[in-house]
Amino acid sequence: MRRLPFALAATSAALLFPLLVGCGYREPAPVFTANDARFGRFAGSADAPSQRQMCRHWMSAVVYHDEYALSHVSFPETNVQDACFTTVTHAGRNVSIGEIPRGCRYLETSQRGRLLALADELERLSDSAPHRLFPCSLRPDQRAAARVQNVRALRAMARGTEMYPYSAVVVPGHGVLEQADTALAKYLPGESCRDLADGDLGKLGAMPVRSERAADALRGGVAPIVIVSGGAVHSTVVEAFLLMQLLECREKIAPERILVEPCADHTHTNLRNSARWIDAMNGRAAYLLTDDWIQSDYLQDFSWFELIMGSVDQRSLRDWGYLIGAWRQSSIGNAAGFWFTPYRFWAEPRDGLGSMTCVDEP
Repeated sequence: MRRLPFALAATSAALLFPLLVGCGYREPAPVFTANDARFGRFAGSADAPSQRQMCRHWMSAVVYHDEYALSHVSFPETNVQDACFTTVTHAGRNVSIGEIPRGCRYLETSQRGRLLALADELERLSDSAPHRLFPCSLRPDQRAAARVQNVRALRAMARGTEMYPYSAVVVPGHGVLEQADTALAKYLPGESCRDLADGDLGKLGAMPVRSERAADALRGGVAPIVIVSGGAVHSTVVEAFLLMQLLECREKIAPERILVEPCADHTHTNLRNSARWIDAMNGRAAYLLTDDWIQSDYLQDFSWFELIMGSVDQRSLRDWGYLIGAWRQSSIGNAAGFWFTPYRFWAEPRDGLGSMTCVDEP
């Protein structure tokens, strides 16, 4: 079904969209393994493409040799060691983690050095200069607040001594117009908490649920920090800032455990921009977490958005010409938590294609 001709897909979408737009499913893991993208490898007899070839010519340099590289779908649970795949169990608001594969704990000594170097880089950054981790136009005060907050979080993470299965919990924002009418609308990272006015909570869309789950995951030892992602798309409110305030003020998460990504404007940019931070932090995989509604379906192995050419993969190929990486549901107790890596060929050697990513491409 993933490779239906466009005309047939469009016709099917017109008939099915009203009923099935949110439906998604998780494909069962195959009983076999193979040397292709489903299992984190690059298929075909040709030499692996360079990063430039892969990122500029994904269809000809990658998909031509490995048809499974046309989508993000991987089966990391068949090779937990190379994938650094760990299950996360949600039981109400209690979260527990499965066994962490050998060599996959975050942070190691080399990773701490990478965090400090990244913090130094951001500390020197002008609030008007372009940067790969802030790929959008922000007001100077917004950009300065985001930069200072992230330097603070990176330095605190580098000082920590605990080890985690994932480098970060990634939570996409959910913007609605009514958020601009709440007491939280003008909040910037670093400011004091603001009390919610009567009726404010109901105007925040899925943000309260997503922030609750992120807080639960941090308390359950899933990752050292949460990356909250989202720009001012549906209103004047920066979604990442709103999520940070809910985490800090409503869920009592220390601000040092929150990293803000204030530039994404859609789910596929939530993933790409967060993946840039994961790569910059020398992380291997993150835990992508959302609510139980439409986005959790949208992120599954298949969703009906594919029939209208609107899946994350289709949008990524159309907008940028490459795939973001790979993800796969790793949650137990709900269907809204995903193992997520920027490295599409995660099972290849890490000094080669296994650590190659396109997310830093312009």
